[in-house]
Amino acid sequence: MDSEFGGGGGSRDIKDLEKKQKLPKDLEKAVDAVFFDGSNSDGWYFTLGTAERIENVLNLFMILRIPNVGTFIAPEMLKSTNVPSEGKSNTWAGAGWEVSCVEPMKKWLISFEGFITPSPGSQLFTQVGEEQPDPNAKLVPAKINLEWTNYGEHFDFDLDISPTAIAHSMAIEPWSRELFDKAKKSHQTHYEQFGFLNGTYIVDGTSYGPIRLTSMRDHTVAKFRRWSDIRRYIMMIYHLEDGTCIHTSVISMPETVFTHLEFGYIITADKKKYAVDRVHFQLPHHGEDKNFPSKFHYSFDAAHLHYDVEVEIIDTASFKMGLDLACQVNENMALFNANGLKGYGFAEVEYRISPY
Repeated sequence: MDSEFGGGGGSRDIKDLEKKQKLPKDLEKAVDAVFFDGSNSDGWYFTLGTAERIENVLNLFMILRIPNVGTFIAPEMLKSTNVPSEGKSNTWAGAGWEVSCVEPMKKWLISFEGFITPSPGSQLFTQVGEEQPDPNAKLVPAKINLEWTNYGEHFDFDLDISPTAIAHSMAIEPWSRELFDKAKKSHQTHYEQFGFLNGTYIVDGTSYGPIRLTSMRDHTVAKFRRWSDIRRYIMMIYHLEDGTCIHTSVISMPETVFTHLEFGYIITADKKKYAVDRVHFQLPHHGEDKNFPSKFHYSFDAAHLHYDVEVEIIDTASFKMGLDLACQVNENMALFNANGLKGYGFAEVEYRISPY
């Protein structure tokens, strides 16, 4: 496809979109990343991110919350989210995990066999680089097999994003040729799709399942990804009890392009897709001191729809991200209430560690 590693941007064949890309060795910050999350009303939460980088490096993180049992993470995350990649041509694989596309935009498989460890919970990192893991951290044997299937069509950020959202984000910036050049240079191919994760989890000898989670997956291909370009963001991905699926985000990357970029989309209960036009959420008013509130509210508009949303964070797993481990991500598992409808999902928050 013409848009491999951030070029083009027009309509593309889904087989080309879904396949794993070969990273050019001369692009040291190139990335091919796939991400999955999932949750349900019983209190299950699951997140897996795998990002292929050059020189057989895989950015990897995993969080699993089992109700009434505990929250677990990949043990590698205690030190670093950069792990050796198995370098496979068709799957994202490393640290016991393997992710593969079976049918483009229809079906993916996730498998794991190895060890997981109890999550340390919410943390505040003050230094860039690797952490010193607890040598006494408990290792728990686990085997996971999941199948992801789609719910409606995908949302392509090149083709489907709201012009209103982009116009508002650009209108508050000082305009210059440099701004537009930066915007063009920062382009990446990114699309998302809601669906369902079905499968079994065997943790410490106990089998759970089949468990069904409402899920969002994404795929990103870019010439350049450096996590420390992002100063802050919040990414809220959740589903409501009537079947509506929602993604709303606000990102601040002032040195790169935008100080305040808002975007998102919803898939309604009857599978209609609407881009989010406005996200009424101000990052400086929520956790600017890196102490993010456990309860907050915001609103958003998508076409003719308006949602008022209350959010309550019930659990958090913190870890570092980026090849230089210069950013902190708080994967917040949360309860939502949108226009009176209960919801479940994630309010993922990121902070650059230094310079903040």
